[in-house]
Amino acid sequence: MTARCRKDPEWREFEQLIARIEADAGPRGTVVKSPDRIRCKLTGRMREVDATIRAKAGTADILITIECRRRAKVQDVTWLEQLATKRASIGADRTIAVSLSGFSQEAEAVAQRLGITLRRTADVQAEDLNPLLGLNLVIFWHKACACTGVGVSAWRPDEGDARPEPDEVDYVLPSDTDLFAPIFRGDDGSSWSLNSIWLEVQESLNPYAEIEKGAPPTSRTARIPYPGTVSLDTPDGPMRIGHVFLATAMWIEPEFVTIEDARKIHYGGADHAALQRVEFSSTRTKEWRISLQAPAGATSVDELRTGGNWPHAK
Repeated sequence: MTARCRKDPEWREFEQLIARIEADAGPRGTVVKSPDRIRCKLTGRMREVDATIRAKAGTADILITIECRRRAKVQDVTWLEQLATKRASIGADRTIAVSLSGFSQEAEAVAQRLGITLRRTADVQAEDLNPLLGLNLVIFWHKACACTGVGVSAWRPDEGDARPEPDEVDYVLPSDTDLFAPIFRGDDGSSWSLNSIWLEVQESLNPYAEIEKGAPPTSRTARIPYPGTVSLDTPDGPMRIGHVFLATAMWIEPEFVTIEDARKIHYGGADHAALQRVEFSSTRTKEWRISLQAPAGATSVDELRTGGNWPHAK
């Protein structure tokens, strides 16, 4: 049977999850990176590790590597021996080996001698979580829009700085126009799409300002001026553009993620108090998440770590 490719997204997600757990478990000043590359002291070549933890102990720098296996088979001594050799060759102070399926009794017995710390992950149910992690619902808000029409006014050099109104267009693009097709062409050979124009509008005008979350769509029209150096093909031939009027319907809609939909993880080893973690992740924007983490037996909010990754309003 062919081995699973290490570039499988499920592999990367597992490695990054472990990196997030370790980052939230560490003291201030700890730096966790996933993946990372370290130069081998024997060959001089760069070697990749699933993650690294860099911290200080007094005046000394500490390097810990993290290696993960997301497999159904229990991991044995062979993998740990490989990791011990790799750890020595790159000069790491210690290695954390993380297995979704756990380790054999023999592996657990020799891990300490090899300088390997063992960790295992497992999914848990909401009712088994520490009450400190009792966040029942997270709402992610997403900006949404629909193009409702595009009008174009021709370039008229004799009109100077005149600003035509949306109802004064010379040509209306068909409703089935591909928003991503490079239909606009500059005299310098460049080309771009309606979607490119929309992205520029968002950067410069903040069209979602004052739009209420959860409210019905708001219609707005952006006027984009061009100095006569841009053309657009029309049924009557190429048109030199003076203005583009981009009409859109915009709204901000919620995405509800409940505790049942959140990822709930138990993370621990024989030498360390187990941790519990809850991650609420957006299914629409994979990078958005909100997390809570605490020791499984924690009783004080001082032991609770919170984190996440989502866009912040300017």
